[in-house]
Amino acid sequence: MSHPLSSQLSRLDALLEREILRLRARYQLSLDEFRGLYVSDEQVDRLLVQTRDPPPPAEHAAAAPAAGARSACAPWRRIAEAFGLSPLDEDVLLLAAAPEFDLKYETLYAYLNNDVTRKWPTADLAQRVLKDQAEVLRALAPGAPLLEHSLLERVDPPAARPGLLNSGFVLCPAVAAYLRGVAPVDPRFAAAIRRRLPGLSWAQLPFQGERVATLQRLSLLAQSERQSAVLLFVGPPGSGRAATVEALAGELGLPVCRLDLSVAMHGGNSLGELPASLALQLRLEPALLHIEGLEALSRDDGRPNPAATELAGMLRDLRVPIVISARPEETWAHALGGRRAVEIRFGEHDYRGRVALWQKLLADARVELQAPEVHILSDRFALSAGQMRDAIATARDLSVLEAREGALDASMLAAAARLGSDQALGRLAVKMECRHSWDDLVLSPFTLSRLKEMVAAIRYRHVVYSEWGFGARAAAATNVKALFTGPSGVGKSTCAGVIARELGLNLYRIDLSGVVSKYIGETEKNLDRIFRAARSANAIILLDEAEAILGKRSEVKDAHDRYANIEVAYLLQKLEEHDGVVILTTNLRRNIDDAFNRRMQFVIDFPRPNETEREALWRLMFPPQSPLDGDIDFRFLARQFDLAGGDIRNIALDAAFLAAQDGLVINMHCVVKAMARQLAKQGKTATAAEFKHYQRLLTARGDCGF
Repeated sequence: MSHPLSSQLSRLDALLEREILRLRARYQLSLDEFRGLYVSDEQVDRLLVQTRDPPPPAEHAAAAPAAGARSACAPWRRIAEAFGLSPLDEDVLLLAAAPEFDLKYETLYAYLNNDVTRKWPTADLAQRVLKDQAEVLRALAPGAPLLEHSLLERVDPPAARPGLLNSGFVLCPAVAAYLRGVAPVDPRFAAAIRRRLPGLSWAQLPFQGERVATLQRLSLLAQSERQSAVLLFVGPPGSGRAATVEALAGELGLPVCRLDLSVAMHGGNSLGELPASLALQLRLEPALLHIEGLEALSRDDGRPNPAATELAGMLRDLRVPIVISARPEETWAHALGGRRAVEIRFGEHDYRGRVALWQKLLADARVELQAPEVHILSDRFALSAGQMRDAIATARDLSVLEAREGALDASMLAAAARLGSDQALGRLAVKMECRHSWDDLVLSPFTLSRLKEMVAAIRYRHVVYSEWGFGARAAAATNVKALFTGPSGVGKSTCAGVIARELGLNLYRIDLSGVVSKYIGETEKNLDRIFRAARSANAIILLDEAEAILGKRSEVKDAHDRYANIEVAYLLQKLEEHDGVVILTTNLRRNIDDAFNRRMQFVIDFPRPNETEREALWRLMFPPQSPLDGDIDFRFLARQFDLAGGDIRNIALDAAFLAAQDGLVINMHCVVKAMARQLAKQGKTATAAEFKHYQRLLTARGDCGF
């Protein structure tokens, strides 16, 4: 069976046969059948005659031209030219390449090495076969092309037989693959390095025309003939970076070689032999190098690890187009190796850009939505192009699960967008169930009016910021920030849930008291993680117990004061930058720094309910289906006890359990006893002055006794 190296291997057979005959003539190869345990002479003879082409006479082998000069194999010629190999270098390389094409050479090498376990060529074997001791050793020196470019890999000699002549060498796996006509990928790093042909064109990118035209000009910067600038694609996942890489590679006529550093460095902080192997692969078959997973190059404290230096050294010498994909929060300068860089931002779509993207992707997916529905999706969810595609696919899956027939509608797409956009935030905050509606709220008319104004501001912010041009005038991000103030239990968190439900968004609660750390710098790190996740969550963020960090900045008297002020300033900065809806709640408004009040579009006070509102709350807390006795005096309870809605809810629930344990209805007896328990929790004593004629129920034995 013929293959590209047939003629060279035939010549190698002649060289090996000559050396075998020479050793036999001098009786240096024993005829003992156990020699080498064992490769017999007869076996070697059979292997030598199994050549694919008739070999030249052994006596003329030494005068035959070098392997490279005789080669008709295009990959072999490219290797010789690309790495500047001499004829002797090619012969040494051929010794290493032979076992990759015919395993008989392993037997022949073991026979010549006088060791059945050593089935690879050694420096000594190469000297004897090629008849040039000094030149062979120079070809196998560390600085020579074969080892400098990792075409060959050393095999250390056995501990019992150390020495230069006893050291072996084998062909690099990537070179073996290349000679066989397949992609030169080293199997050891196949999980981290993937090659593929580009499958996208510029017309298929999920961008508007002007953006595509700008990206097309990247091909002018990514010239493989010289050391071009490194292209930095900065943006969140799904923002179109990978699609642009494919389109750029197609424009350049190159495959894409993707290096995932997070996979390459799994379980360690060094790249090891990967940089040398990758550099060799790109020399053998040029490709557009696409690097991802930059987070693997940094230690926990943010400093670069040894792998960053290793990668920088590789990039310094490469002559192929290079694209590095990074997230906005990642650092990348330490990975460039002194190369100049051009940064291109992805994923920063304004409202108009999101509308255009939804229209394009919905048209591609043959989904029809009315223009107002597209506008609502664009306003509520700040999704990237990839997230929009995923939302459309997820909506189709949901329609199958729910056995819906017909085309997708806006509600299904909104549900799919919520599912796919808040995964990261779910690890840092608690998702709140939004069960309540406007009908469940008992508030003063002014507070209720302000809440509805806030909903309108969120719903129509795209009109004000985008269509009316206020986005260009606003110094801060196009977000909505609100501060809910009032005592505990007055419904601040409940109202946040009502707003989220009204807008069709998820609500995540973050307790700032759990974010604050006594260790310097940790609070800022915690805040950064939260807002980074919230940026892609497209949810309403509820920062509860805000006074834990929003306290007034004080005069700096010691290091603690200085770092406390830094934390407040950092949260101010993050609130300014965050492009979303943030609601902060506090029980102690007087302790909030004035700078926060100035930066809030809405500061809504939640006063304690008055008597009329308390009566409405009492009636609202008992569901229609609950077994409620007609003797409950709601007016008396509202008049006598100045309670917040949270307290009333707890009393109603406790009364229901008191009634349920004896299988009775919820009556005034149960409510009075539950009231006494609630007052006791607050450190108060149930007195006759408060309970009046219902005081007797506290000591009576009966259906709801303690």
